[in-house]
Amino acid sequence: MISIFSLIFIIISSYLFFYIFNQSSNTKNFYDNKNAHLIRIEGKLNNNTLGKLDREDTERIEGILKNSGEGYKISTIFKLSSGIINASDNKGVIIYGLDEVFPEMFNDHFQMKNNILYSDIESDELKLIIPNIHFTKQGDITSNSFDEKIFKLNNIYDLVEQSSMDYFFSRKVNDLPMIFASQATFSDILNVMFKGDSNRGNSQSRSIYDFIDVEEVLLYINNIHSLNGLVDQLRNEEFHVTYAFDSFENLSTDLGKSNTLYNLILALLFVLSSIYMIITYRNYLNSQQKDIGIFKVFGYSNQDIRLLYNRVLFKLFGIVFVLTCIFNIIICFNRWVTFSFILVIEAIMMLLIIWLVSYFQIRRVVNKGVLSLVKEDKEFE
Repeated sequence: MISIFSLIFIIISSYLFFYIFNQSSNTKNFYDNKNAHLIRIEGKLNNNTLGKLDREDTERIEGILKNSGEGYKISTIFKLSSGIINASDNKGVIIYGLDEVFPEMFNDHFQMKNNILYSDIESDELKLIIPNIHFTKQGDITSNSFDEKIFKLNNIYDLVEQSSMDYFFSRKVNDLPMIFASQATFSDILNVMFKGDSNRGNSQSRSIYDFIDVEEVLLYINNIHSLNGLVDQLRNEEFHVTYAFDSFENLSTDLGKSNTLYNLILALLFVLSSIYMIITYRNYLNSQQKDIGIFKVFGYSNQDIRLLYNRVLFKLFGIVFVLTCIFNIIICFNRWVTFSFILVIEAIMMLLIIWLVSYFQIRRVVNKGVLSLVKEDKEFE
């Protein structure tokens, strides 16, 4: 029985190790990986033409999220792609306005300060030439003057990994440098651009937002299993949607099915193994009925006999436990959390089997009379 029981627990240890490794991988790659929870909306399709997003689109998107009842975060990225010039080289720059939610989209949070610009330009400050934009009554744009404004400049990659920023901002326009600012700082720049516009806010044909591209809307969905449903809703509204695992037809459903399957296999392994070991030990006790009868003839009490066979039972599972520990140390190798978890699960399983065998099987056999023991022993043989 030692070899059989040890083999059973080695199989259980192997599956538990695989199970924990699989769950850990899923947690790392999907559940705890913020990129896996992200939905990117980069425009809206109109007659198969990709158009830019506007404020009404962002409101519709948020309305879909609220109606879904799912926990979410939404971040809107604005882009100013023309008009602003770097005074040091008289070349244009692209400025992105990032809201306070954007840093929460990363695995490592960071914080952007107001009145500071962020880029990979090697300088401590940046002087921008900002044109003064005016709307005419006809809706045309004029600019006859400009302001210069100096901003403190920090390196964006001191805040966040370059690979993380490249995930969102990998496409440069005409190799122009990318500047990042909080939306408060971004609004300050816009206020300088349009400070002399007497028609601002009441122009019927143009508004200030005609010069601000809504580059994209980022959505963080708390429940990864809801991603596919929300993506389908957004695409039905003609939004151009991408997300990390778009190539998987139904990632959230597949994850749910695989978890259910692994849990079912684990439960069956525990139940069937326990039943097999209990039945095996019951057959052993049935083969011992003659010996138990002899013990009774020689004056041993039921309690003494139960104690004797309980010691045999504990010794059996003690040896199995030691052999299983040795195997677990080998397969876990420095993964002490995994080792401890497997050991606790198997110890609980062993104690449960010991209790069931001791309380029901050993007690049942020992409480029989001598004649019944001898008779059933012959029938068993």
